[in-house]
Amino acid sequence: MRRLLIPAALFLLLALLFAYGLLFYPQDSQLPSGDSLEAPSRVHWLGTDNLGIDIFAQVSSGFFHSLSIGLAAAVIAFMLGGALGVAAGYAGGRTDAVVEFLINLFLSVPQLPIMIVIGAFFGQSSLNIICIIAAFSWAPIAKQVRARTMSLRKTRYLILARSYGGGLWYLFRTHMSRDIMPLLLISSLAVTGRAIVQESSLAFLGLSDPLAKSWGLMIARCTGFKGIYFTEFWIWWLLPPVLALVLSVLLLRLFSRALENYWLGKE
Repeated sequence: MRRLLIPAALFLLLALLFAYGLLFYPQDSQLPSGDSLEAPSRVHWLGTDNLGIDIFAQVSSGFFHSLSIGLAAAVIAFMLGGALGVAAGYAGGRTDAVVEFLINLFLSVPQLPIMIVIGAFFGQSSLNIICIIAAFSWAPIAKQVRARTMSLRKTRYLILARSYGGGLWYLFRTHMSRDIMPLLLISSLAVTGRAIVQESSLAFLGLSDPLAKSWGLMIARCTGFKGIYFTEFWIWWLLPPVLALVLSVLLLRLFSRALENYWLGKE
């Protein structure tokens, strides 16, 4: 239980810190509030970028932008992967063969190059990024759910309930959900962390919403600033979004792993 609470509490503290930066911090994340490349101070906690925009405000806004995209992609992957995995594992036959082929197809293709091509084709918007990430995130969930459903299908109580005329939705709601839902939730939480990294990667390449304060876009603008590494400006301009990205994904991963150990009885 302690391993479960520690990453959850740390992630909550991180979210509260960035919520302050988004809602109550006096500086704006879109408009300049100081001189270009100001050093950290009491007015600007992490300094300003080359346009004079406060960096802490941008990092705070980027946290919720990336998290919202990650959660939205996870919800779509949760629904699509769960539905296809249960249907394939329960029905078997041609349904299972088709779903298994799609799972193997999406797991075998190189994700980032395909995501770059699709992102460039459909344009720069948060909705497109969510759909692209979700399209490449459902397959691992469906694979795990399919395997679990196939094992549950052979249990005596499920065979008995099916012999009395129980349909798939009834069987899932009354008998299968308690075994499959924890697996679905854990997998979806892992998808959220990967989606944050993927969104930042696409934003770094200029394929995300250019008006959104994404961590990837912040990193791209910093690294594209000429002569940035010959000064100390990169310390407060580049490191905050990088550290925020690493810390957020790490805490989500640790929480997902601890939740898996707790729910699936590994502890």
